[in-house]
Amino acid sequence: MDLYEQPTQPDRRSESQGASPSSTRGMSRRKALGLGAASLVGIGAVGAGGVALERWWQERHGQQGAIGGDIKIGHLLRKAGFGASASEIQSYAGLGFEGAIDRLLNYQQVSEEATERRLSQLQLDMSKPAEMQQWWLMRMAWTQRPLLEKMTLFWHGVLVSSYRKVGGKNGYERMIVQNKFLREHAFDTYDNILLGITADPAMQVYLDLNKSTSQHPNENYARELMELFTLGLGNYSQQDVFNGAAALTGWRLSKQDPLKSTYVPSAHTNLQTTFLGHTGKLDYKNIVDILANHPALPWFICRKLFTFFVYENPSKDDLQPLVDAYNQSKHNMGAVMKALLHSPQFSSAQAYRSRLKSPVEFTIGAYRALEMQGTGKALPAITLNMGQEIFNPPNVAGWPGDKVSTAWLNSGTWMTRLNYINAFLQGQEGAKKRVLQGQQQPLDFQHIVDSQKISSPEQFVTYFANFLLDGNLPAERKTVLVDYLTTRDTSRGASVKFGNGTSYPLNRVRGTLYLLMTLPEYQLN
Repeated sequence: MDLYEQPTQPDRRSESQGASPSSTRGMSRRKALGLGAASLVGIGAVGAGGVALERWWQERHGQQGAIGGDIKIGHLLRKAGFGASASEIQSYAGLGFEGAIDRLLNYQQVSEEATERRLSQLQLDMSKPAEMQQWWLMRMAWTQRPLLEKMTLFWHGVLVSSYRKVGGKNGYERMIVQNKFLREHAFDTYDNILLGITADPAMQVYLDLNKSTSQHPNENYARELMELFTLGLGNYSQQDVFNGAAALTGWRLSKQDPLKSTYVPSAHTNLQTTFLGHTGKLDYKNIVDILANHPALPWFICRKLFTFFVYENPSKDDLQPLVDAYNQSKHNMGAVMKALLHSPQFSSAQAYRSRLKSPVEFTIGAYRALEMQGTGKALPAITLNMGQEIFNPPNVAGWPGDKVSTAWLNSGTWMTRLNYINAFLQGQEGAKKRVLQGQQQPLDFQHIVDSQKISSPEQFVTYFANFLLDGNLPAERKTVLVDYLTTRDTSRGASVKFGNGTSYPLNRVRGTLYLLMTLPEYQLN
């Protein structure tokens, strides 16, 4: 199946063999793309790095009122997870919106045994970066605890480390140790998260805390701890950096176990110092306590959280409920996340499809939505080519797209998205192009049509639009998709028989879903 076009020739079959009267117009894939994927170019989204796409959505749909009904469930599972299949949306919808939030937050009540079993069957080598990435990406694809994985991804983009600087190949697995810590403490108090990330071997190597001595304190971790992890610029001085670095000394990597670190009091600078107005013989616990209780911190971390999960440029009023939750819960991030999900802003029209999907959200979202089966071996390379390599953010500030989502899109990453969906829907056939070699089995369209009792092209398009686009498919786009599916095609390949007895070429059926998944609307989260 060619990425851009499938030329069509007049078909001499009768209408009873599967062609509609209107299909004689010869709807090619390139023509269908004119109102589908390629329309992104038309609105300038690609050339403008995605900014025009965001503007186009806002102008088309406005930002008034609140979303409701089943749309809220799809919205919730995209924002607080990675999207969902039709059956998963139906399951969460049965709980109601409040019940769905409770299930996401109280993830311990949901078994993850099946996910762990499937991951263990992959028999991956955690000392190899590509297999570490495959392990986490497939965890996101298979998890029954989507908010927990989404929160882990959030922390990974805030409390940044990279496998490229964790001590070489013998230290790669330190990233897995850090990843497991972030997952286990995703909704803990921020105090405990900061204490744990300070003691984390990957972080210590990444920001040189393991090299910091009482005679020569290294300032890297102290500076980033304040600038990027807790307070932001303007809330501390260079003297605070120097004194904080001295107070943070004493950490060493374990000689017995390279995946652990130890605190050596004798290696700590045991001198009186002043840090952010607090004077005494301070150690790392004091530093974390001072930062966690600093009045600037809740505004700083809640802004990052709100931006990642809701929309960009939140106001003070948007953040106030989250800041209150932080302070009233003694810094519990689970309480902050609960306040965020229950806030009117989260369910507002302004939040609906307000951000461009990140590469991880795009790839894993498709995987989950269509319940694809496979190992995910090629996914690390796919997300890398889209601009996001997990376990390797570009720098200590994390991914720019987490802050301004339109940064994810340019002409190169857009083409990778097209190629991914094209090969993704072909399954093993896509291996010929080495895009998803060994990735997954092809989607069984006949089973979908039979199980969902789909009797017409219109029903086919509606079925997928309902859970991929919340049913928000403009009439003109639906017409294009139906026309494409019903266009006469002389290919002699496999076909899919609909409930009305009419058969359509598999490449047309598959191509219709491809066009749907490359619409501008589908790119937005």
